[in-house]
Amino acid sequence: MLYSFSSLPKNLTQVGGKAYMLAMMLQDGLPIPDGHIVHEEFTTQDEEEIIKIFKGRDFSLAVRSSAGAEDSKEHSFAGQNSTFLYINTVKDLIAAIRNCFSSVDKESSKSYRQNISTNVISTMNVVIQEMIDPSFAGVFFSKDPTGSSDSWLLEYIDGVGEDLVSGQRTPNKVYPDSISSNGDIDENLILELLSYCHAIEKLYDDAFDIEWAISKNNEAYILQARPITTLRSLDSKQFAVDEISRLKKDFTGETYWDGQTFSELTVCPSTYSFELWEKSFAPGGAFDFALKELGYLGFNNKKDSSLLDSVFGRSYINLERLGPLYFGPIPYRINPIPRVHLEFRFSKLNLDTIIKTPRTLFKMLSVAMSINTHRRSFIDKSRKSLIEFSTIMEKGNGPDSYQAFDTERLLERIAKESHVFAEKTLVWPYILISLTETTHQSLYSYLSGVLGKESAEKAITRWMGTGLKTETYDMTKYFNKACAYPELRPIFMQKYGHRCPGELDLNSKRWEEMGDDAFFSLTATEYESLKSSHQLCDVEEEISNLKTIKKTLILEEWSLLKDLLELREKWKMSLLKQFSHLRYMLLEVGKRLDISGDDIFYLKLDEIVNYSIEYSKLAQERKIKSLALGRYNFSTVTSLNEIIDSFENKNSGDTSMKGEGISAGLVKGEVVIINDISEVSSIKWPTNPIIVARATDPGWTPVFIRAKGIIVERGGALSHCAIVAREMGIPAVSGIKNCYINLKEGQNVWINGNDGTITTVD
Repeated sequence: MLYSFSSLPKNLTQVGGKAYMLAMMLQDGLPIPDGHIVHEEFTTQDEEEIIKIFKGRDFSLAVRSSAGAEDSKEHSFAGQNSTFLYINTVKDLIAAIRNCFSSVDKESSKSYRQNISTNVISTMNVVIQEMIDPSFAGVFFSKDPTGSSDSWLLEYIDGVGEDLVSGQRTPNKVYPDSISSNGDIDENLILELLSYCHAIEKLYDDAFDIEWAISKNNEAYILQARPITTLRSLDSKQFAVDEISRLKKDFTGETYWDGQTFSELTVCPSTYSFELWEKSFAPGGAFDFALKELGYLGFNNKKDSSLLDSVFGRSYINLERLGPLYFGPIPYRINPIPRVHLEFRFSKLNLDTIIKTPRTLFKMLSVAMSINTHRRSFIDKSRKSLIEFSTIMEKGNGPDSYQAFDTERLLERIAKESHVFAEKTLVWPYILISLTETTHQSLYSYLSGVLGKESAEKAITRWMGTGLKTETYDMTKYFNKACAYPELRPIFMQKYGHRCPGELDLNSKRWEEMGDDAFFSLTATEYESLKSSHQLCDVEEEISNLKTIKKTLILEEWSLLKDLLELREKWKMSLLKQFSHLRYMLLEVGKRLDISGDDIFYLKLDEIVNYSIEYSKLAQERKIKSLALGRYNFSTVTSLNEIIDSFENKNSGDTSMKGEGISAGLVKGEVVIINDISEVSSIKWPTNPIIVARATDPGWTPVFIRAKGIIVERGGALSHCAIVAREMGIPAVSGIKNCYINLKEGQNVWINGNDGTITTVD
């Protein structure tokens, strides 16, 4: 269907945010280049009509995408779909329209939909407009998106604005106090532009990101207006200050948190997910039962706090609280650096610990010997329990399983499933994690005596990477095959559809909800190459070739570790089915209670059961805080002192570089330099990758998904890089000259997206 801007009905919002706003602004008398909209499909009749309209025109055209959710208040889709400028022939016009429609299936657009939004419909519309040949082009922000000030910000370059928003050129800036000092654009033209921008804010009662151009005839035009998607991030600095204050109040500077030992089950979750994990580490929770099953003390007071703390929105085990659960009060603390070990603490020495320490040390040795002797029997018991659990979990048909349930029954089911998950389901996974850690330490101890510490660590890491055939290994192999052969996708979904990226948060969309958007394009040749690139090594043969009398012990420890790791993955596969059903039940309740989008995941169980409209605001507040704090990232094992020092830049061994913070947040990670986006498939990604590049464009979105931080030489606060980084919650800094030369691959750095500082760690 074809509409002109002037004829578009005011209720036809399905043409996408870009097209709709252009049409409405033109109808409201703003200076918009006239144009037409092709709605959702490009028919033969549309093509014929377009040829009649534009044939013989003596001006160039711009052809631009306007996807269904593009330029909405929640999601900008900045640069993810195609734009074509300076179209001069009908033939090129038709080709550009067709390419815009097909761009919705680009890898970057699909990745954006999967990782930014959980409920985006991938429909496409296309805008055809008169092309303005500009002397200057830029963007106006109602409020500085970097948080540097509370005022509006205007950025511009000479020529076409594409180089500004793509990040290829760093723009000039105009603030309220620098209008008259601008030497490029006439002050009256800037004031005219500002009047249009402020009129848009007033007309639509919102803060806007507005693209504009000044023609070579000195006429000002508005080219696009969208609600700012990232103003929620502007409070991230204040949230961080408040969080530091809370942590100082509740904990000592030497409090250590571990996010490594239980990293698979402790994530940066939404409110409901954190409540589940928190209960599982509380008295009477799954971890309590797991400790007692292994012979440790566990909790002896139901009023004790959970081991799980929220630190900048992330889940960490509190090591101060963990120690006494093993053996009771002793004058030691658990120190996780460089490896988890007991460390004497004079401050813990008192009459009670002096009296109990001898008995406790004997208990420690007894439990250690018992666990070491009975690991195989624990594995056998866990396998038996897994069979029983997997049988119970054969239920439901994915996202639509609970439509027939009445609301009261559904709420009861959610409460029951949540209770079972936190107190029973996780018992064996926690036991297996504890046994895995113990066995890993034992294997390392034996092997380091033969190979040395560094070589032993490398060997075990390699064995665990290429010597195991886990459920995840099989799933990854089948996923790649389903990418290359679409006819296999239904079978993949049947077995693995309840999994997904970020799967340990209920707020994460499952693969079976994504459908074909869960997969990426892969040719049969590329699949065969991937398949042959990962070959399992024969660890047993390597061990048998070791020249040591300890090889039998090493082989037994490896056999136990292998069984534990593979069994742990099987448990994860099954328990995530229960977890996904909790998600589907919550989504169904959210629909019935008319709770917006994913807000239900930012409520607690009792708030959902007793839901009233005021909880809607509470959910929104929690979501905003979670997004803001999610921009801050610390070591997997960290302390309050380290967190405080990272904010105050107290590390005397650091050196700093100063640029412009284009996306707020603070993160530490390992540099990954990318000079050619086509080489991304060969990168070996570290745990916390910091992407360093000259500049990025929308095609980098799949790479952004892996990033913990971004450093670029070029691009301002309004570039696609900045917009997408802010929406994804990734700290980013621009303006670091020669960053891709001066920073080194594998180097550890801190990124401070708040003030634009890059700190290298020696």
